[in-house]
Amino acid sequence: MSVALQSVAAGTAGIASGSRSAIALRLLFPVALIEVALWAPLPIGILCGVCALWYISWNLWQAADNARSMGFDLHGLMRQSWLLGATLTLALAILAAAYFSGSLHRLWGLQHPWYAALGYVCWAFVQEFMLQCFCLRMLRALVSRASALILSGVVFAVAHLPNPSLTFVTFFAGVAFTAIYARRRNLYAVALIHALLGLTLAVSAPDAWFHELRVGRDFVQSPSTIGAGHPVAR
Repeated sequence: MSVALQSVAAGTAGIASGSRSAIALRLLFPVALIEVALWAPLPIGILCGVCALWYISWNLWQAADNARSMGFDLHGLMRQSWLLGATLTLALAILAAAYFSGSLHRLWGLQHPWYAALGYVCWAFVQEFMLQCFCLRMLRALVSRASALILSGVVFAVAHLPNPSLTFVTFFAGVAFTAIYARRRNLYAVALIHALLGLTLAVSAPDAWFHELRVGRDFVQSPSTIGAGHPVAR
């Protein structure tokens, strides 16, 4: 893991140049925009989210990093097939346990969840792009390898406030996703693992546990759409 995080550090020179305070501010700015996006009314939230994504993309483009160095490597994805297979096996085991315990339900109570599932896959990719390609590199320029790993989990967890159980789980998930990215350097693999486990959690866990993965303003104001659970018929 140390060697893997050293390779991440090697790619920080372009994007994480300047004083430590300047780097910290450049890191906190998009994180703050994302938090505003999660708590603001929908139009403002979309605007802030788009601004955060644009800011991160612009900084990465300015750093002149090539796509492969950031993990955009479809050919390398095939080399991670065993890792994706292990994730799929875990997901199937969770789904089986949910089915036999009676907690399995439709995705967010939707009658036709496929578009929502596709949207979640895209959103998982965006999250991992922001966390791994930008936040991890900035953190690595500020703190030690171990601290960068832990703080990546903190950043990921903060984005899931104020949902208490989801915030707790996503801290460890953020650390795990970052560790996988640092070792495998494949953004597609990390995003697929994120999406698969997130969707599995969304249809398997009782609503009282994770509240349909709601965060921010949506967690506080929106009632559950699962209702009585919409259990999957056996």
